Amino acid sequence: MATLFTAPTVSAEDSVRWLERMTQAVQEQSYHGSYVYERSGIFTTQDIWRQATPDGIQERLLQTAGRHQEWLRQDGVLVCATAPVYSQARSPGSAHGLDTRKLTEWYNLRNLGTTRIASRPVTVIAVHPKDGFRYAHELYIDEETGLMLKSLLVDDNRELLERFQFSTITFDRKAYRSGLKPTSSCLQVQALPAKDETVLPVLEPAWLPPGFNLERRQVQSVRGDDAALASQIYSDGLASFTLFVEPLGGDSLAEDLRAQLGPTVAVSRRLLADDQHFLATVVGEIPPRAAERIADSLSRPGAGIAR
Repeated sequence: MATLFTAPTVSAEDSVRWLERMTQAVQEQSYHGSYVYERSGIFTTQDIWRQATPDGIQERLLQTAGRHQEWLRQDGVLVCATAPVYSQARSPGSAHGLDTRKLTEWYNLRNLGTTRIASRPVTVIAVHPKDGFRYAHELYIDEETGLMLKSLLVDDNRELLERFQFSTITFDRKAYRSGLKPTSSCLQVQALPAKDETVLPVLEPAWLPPGFNLERRQVQSVRGDDAALASQIYSDGLASFTLFVEPLGGDSLAEDLRAQLGPTVAVSRRLLADDQHFLATVVGEIPPRAAERIADSLSRPGAGIAR
């Protein structure tokens, strides 16, 4: 692991240009590669085939060690996955919905120089938060294509929470197109149908970390009946979290919780609004203290913490 934020720095403007190249490459570059994903000391290895065209981005991921798992995504939406695990695989690059215009308000950017990843020259950009409500990143950007070939995410104690790192990568058209077709074990995932957004209340946090704004809200049916789940996505241009809201029966056994795996934290609170019980859960790659403060600040006129 590289030592964060100790190398001589270049201007923030230069770092922004590198991040803009990386953002553009995520939308335009096709490739086939193998990479390691690590969180909290647990490793997985995966292959990825990715094709970017004017009609959209298709990518297939295959776990290469242990249990067979694969995923196929179209424009970030899960199309098929191996049963019984439908959880989303993390993939390099696509995880970063970067808004470079906002970054310098909430992060210090530094160019740490150059090294090599997957036998390719890369420039290393450090993204260090100006407060304790977000994590630090170290991004290794391919000098030829602008793709991110490695990333590190650390907490304020400089403990590694997550790592992506390519071991091999090729931009040969035949190589990346040959692996896009899923196997028969990749089962189609049905999209959750949308519901009228008014069926669930809008629970707005009274406190958000500076720079985080609501990006999108949607309400979906989670079963064939009237059950619904609202999701509200907030972002500061780099980090993001989602607030999930679902109704509960008055005799529900759901309890407040806090859980963390690598950089991903989940904090739940039972709420009472308009004489109805809800479970609100904050999930995202933000420090636990930020997630707990957001969850504790949830409010709506006439709402309160359920006891």
